Amino acid sequence: MSRRKIIIDTDPAIGIPGTDADDPIAIMLALQDPRLELLAITTVFGNCPPALGARCATRILQVAGRSEIPVAIGQAVPMGGTLPELLQKEYQGSRGKEGSIALPALQDSHCGQHASELIIDLVRQHPGEITLVCIGAQSNLALALIKAPDIAPLIKDVVMMAGALGMDAKWGRGNITPVAECNIWFDPQAADIVFRSGIPLAMVSLDVTNADAGLVLTREHLAGLNDDKPLTQLFKQVCACYFDAPMFDWSEGCVLYDPLAVAVAADAQVGAFEAMAIGIETQGRLTVGQTVPLRDTPTNVQVCTQIDGHKIVSEIVNIITG
Repeated sequence: MSRRKIIIDTDPAIGIPGTDADDPIAIMLALQDPRLELLAITTVFGNCPPALGARCATRILQVAGRSEIPVAIGQAVPMGGTLPELLQKEYQGSRGKEGSIALPALQDSHCGQHASELIIDLVRQHPGEITLVCIGAQSNLALALIKAPDIAPLIKDVVMMAGALGMDAKWGRGNITPVAECNIWFDPQAADIVFRSGIPLAMVSLDVTNADAGLVLTREHLAGLNDDKPLTQLFKQVCACYFDAPMFDWSEGCVLYDPLAVAVAADAQVGAFEAMAIGIETQGRLTVGQTVPLRDTPTNVQVCTQIDGHKIVSEIVNIITG
């Protein structure tokens, strides 16, 4: 079976209170899913600064016995040049330093290339073969497209966790503002570049990554898991840290936002998709970062509209720990 080559662009944090657990779980899923070939991990600001994220990603690779996979540190600020005030404050606290899980030193945690340069090199080495799985701000991919616009037609596709379209009245709203999802809001200029790039895009938004869709990992999913494998042990550690100090007020479990994007990269049949035209609001005083459905415009995104979240969560746990 031909394995799908992917690069994960992410903002992973492990063992750091107040950060989400879905990014490291997404990396673990990509490592363990036999349908995927993880070529590289690139880090971006978000849950934690990108240098700290690289250390977190490297720890996962070490535990999984996959240290040959390169990790590249990417953008520490959005394309506008100023880190959102929210993140500036958080990075001065717990989200800016190592937490309860020991991490490798920074000098042992990256390949020395900037994330955008590694993306450019790998895409040129494997034209038409690579899927970018973007599960953070899209700053690294946007910068790669600015530096090397020739790579756009060489990218097979992009699968992203991004956006909120309001299709689900309860959950399909923004999670950082009333209309904006955080991965887009953190760098709307970057997202605008990606959405207008002509690259085939698939998007899993807040409309399907939510509790009502069943996409929630709970303590019950971890009960009875065999601890004989190092990666399973780390998986349980990461989840336990999140359960003890959740990122959001809602604390009934961990929504697997980002692992859904990896699952789609492995098999798009896990969800129903609809072709839509989506634009990114980059300037609105109240609406910056909104993913806006457009009328009378050619479609540019395959939007996930329905999933069986309960089934997907069980499959993710089985793949990671199997």
